[in-house]
Amino acid sequence: MVRQRVLAVDDDEEMLRFYRCFFGKLHPEEFSGAVAADGREALGLLSRERLDLAVLDWMLPDISGLNLLKAIRSHPRTRSVGVIMVTALASPNDVVTALETGADDHLAKPFDEAVLLARLRSLGRRQSPDSGRRRFLVFGDLRLDLEAERLTVEGVAVHLTPKEVDLLGIFMARPNILHTLSAIWDAVWNHESEHWQHILAATISSLRRKLGPSWGPRLKSRKGRGYLFGD
Repeated sequence: MVRQRVLAVDDDEEMLRFYRCFFGKLHPEEFSGAVAADGREALGLLSRERLDLAVLDWMLPDISGLNLLKAIRSHPRTRSVGVIMVTALASPNDVVTALETGADDHLAKPFDEAVLLARLRSLGRRQSPDSGRRRFLVFGDLRLDLEAERLTVEGVAVHLTPKEVDLLGIFMARPNILHTLSAIWDAVWNHESEHWQHILAATISSLRRKLGPSWGPRLKSRKGRGYLFGD
């Protein structure tokens, strides 16, 4: 098993002890962890190390977790890192903001160790090569490289988060078919969340925006039922 390198950022000493125990004692065979107590320390680790996943607290003393997320997504070296945003704020608006900024998932404090493990495993599977699936999907002048997580729209490269890649992959693999809300959620996230409909809607909204004026409107909503994508 290849261990994945995870950065955990939180200014609470109790949470830092939890993360050190989680990575160092509970699951050392799956994850190699690095912890940071503030945004500047996290940026230093991001610049020096190869990271696969990150768990970011929203409320940090210097650089907010949201701005740290923006920095991760803006740099070619780190933009493919899978990110879970952690916050004591659990309102739908906060979840939507985190996802639209580029987070792949959201956790509200307090959370159980088993929940964090399940989320990291789920996101980690997306980061690992999967020889059983097709590498490229093409629909019109959209070309999606599933392995490299790269989309080109009319020949122009467009950055997608890992969850957006999964989501678009579902639609491009089976275009012009209604995909139900629950089926999409189970295929892309596969875990329980009280805010799951807000998370899905926010990710769809972000994906539409990135697809641009020609393709974004083709990702259509069927209220209360699901989404379809096509001609």
